[in-house]
Amino acid sequence: MSEWAVEQYHYVPGSSCIVEMMRGAFKVVQQCAAIKPGEKVVISTDTNKMRIAEALAGATAAVGGVPIIVMIPPTGAHGAQLPAPVVEALRASDVFFLPATYSQTHTDGRIEAIKAGARGATMCDITEDCFCGSTVMADFEQTEALGRRIGAVLAGVHEVRITTPRGTDFRGVVRGRPVQYEAGLFRNRGDFGSFPNSEINISPIEGTAEGKAVIDVRIMGIGVVKRTPITIHFKNGELTGAEGGPVAEEFWEMMQGYKDRTALNIAEFGLGLNAMGRLYGSNLEDLGRLGNFHIGLGSNYAIGGSVKAPCHVDVAGKEASIEFDGKLVYRDQEVLL
Repeated sequence: MSEWAVEQYHYVPGSSCIVEMMRGAFKVVQQCAAIKPGEKVVISTDTNKMRIAEALAGATAAVGGVPIIVMIPPTGAHGAQLPAPVVEALRASDVFFLPATYSQTHTDGRIEAIKAGARGATMCDITEDCFCGSTVMADFEQTEALGRRIGAVLAGVHEVRITTPRGTDFRGVVRGRPVQYEAGLFRNRGDFGSFPNSEINISPIEGTAEGKAVIDVRIMGIGVVKRTPITIHFKNGELTGAEGGPVAEEFWEMMQGYKDRTALNIAEFGLGLNAMGRLYGSNLEDLGRLGNFHIGLGSNYAIGGSVKAPCHVDVAGKEASIEFDGKLVYRDQEVLL
């Protein structure tokens, strides 16, 4: 079955770990969000991630911000909607952080916060050791600059194609869709990131995604698939099946379990930017590692599409080669622009 490998062996989930976590917490508060004295910082979390929320609150208070922690039980699904009081708190924030077991990115709460002028970051499925190590120590000024360089070209592209040595080969039309920058910095009104992830992504036009993808890094909701890769197939913009043994069966059952065809929508193509990202470290690290690609399934209404599904599930692979209208622009950990 799937596996979970954390490569920083010094990490022990004890009460003293928060000392090491503060390095990453200050990184996001100071470099990425540039929180100013007096700003209201809403931290939407759940019972599994409270210590992470407290580290973020401590760093926020240290720079003069006003931390407000809102905690609920885990929602049970990536992209599941949040209770109304949480939505209202996010809407009233200046800055928001979303350290949660299940992604709060593709929710009304995040969208309403951005509409109201707040800035912030998702931290879906984040682990405490993420704040202690290499990925968070990246220079997010550099990842942001790299993302903007690639995104400036992607904004004018008709079709994206992604291939890998293990057999991935899929494509989709993206003409007219906005590029989503989650590259590292969110300092201005309406900015959004996904710390410690660094990525840009785009939503293919509904009905256009075709091909297959070998998923050999991670499946949200299942875990690492380093030794148990699966191959997913899609046609006319929808997931049509998965093969590769018990993990493929588990994945297909999970997607069918939403009992809603919109869950099968090919919602997102994403590419990683962080050269310091750990491979098989945590969900956001795998999504944002330079050389990795990911596909989002389900909702795309928050990133320029028209589908509002009961979920948004990302699946990730490595060693990506990416073409924009037939021109190779990205090959594993090399950007060719």
